[in-house]
Amino acid sequence: MKCSVCSGEIDEKYCPKCGQYFNNERITSISVLKDLFGSIFSLEKSFLINIKMGLLQPNILISNYWNGYRGYYYSPSRFLTIASLFFLLELMLVNDFFGISVRSKVSPQFTLLFLNLVVFTFSSFIIYLEYKKSFYEHLILNIYNVSLWSIIFVPVSVILSLFNTHRTIEAGFFFLFQLFIIVWNAKAFEMNKFKRLIYVALNCIFLVILILVLIYSFGTSTR
Repeated sequence: MKCSVCSGEIDEKYCPKCGQYFNNERITSISVLKDLFGSIFSLEKSFLINIKMGLLQPNILISNYWNGYRGYYYSPSRFLTIASLFFLLELMLVNDFFGISVRSKVSPQFTLLFLNLVVFTFSSFIIYLEYKKSFYEHLILNIYNVSLWSIIFVPVSVILSLFNTHRTIEAGFFFLFQLFIIVWNAKAFEMNKFKRLIYVALNCIFLVILILVLIYSFGTSTR
């Protein structure tokens, strides 16, 4: 069997020249699903490895992309795609996020995801002006961190909602969700612990102001 790209002889399932994968099995619903999830949770750079990197070394994950290195770790768009899939699953099960549902003509979950990206991007862009990162670099920073913590907290939100947990507990987890994003944003920049604490506090204050403005503008509801 010859490769369709470089005409080299295919060795078992791979072309030794260009690396193209060959599979002569018929296309079925199973194979389509395998390709879909395989493209997201690729084995060579697995989902869990990227989540671990985001949790333990967010500065390396983010600065790697800022500095132009691509392809080894998940891209921001891939993180965002996975977070969107998690929110889609939550929409099918409980229709809110820790009891919070944004009034919108589109999905409440995706509206909340979009609002989080907007709010945190503006917040970090203003708070960390001295580091001279562009607005789009802050957008990348927050796509990574908002997506990461959405992936972590959506299953928690679903579990709490299914067990009809008290709203105070859900509100506490929502606060932790916001706080982790703020702290992980600070971890992307080189600074000592005291300075990081100051920046986190400033970011929290700024975020509260922005959230109040957005609530007044868009309106939210709780269960």
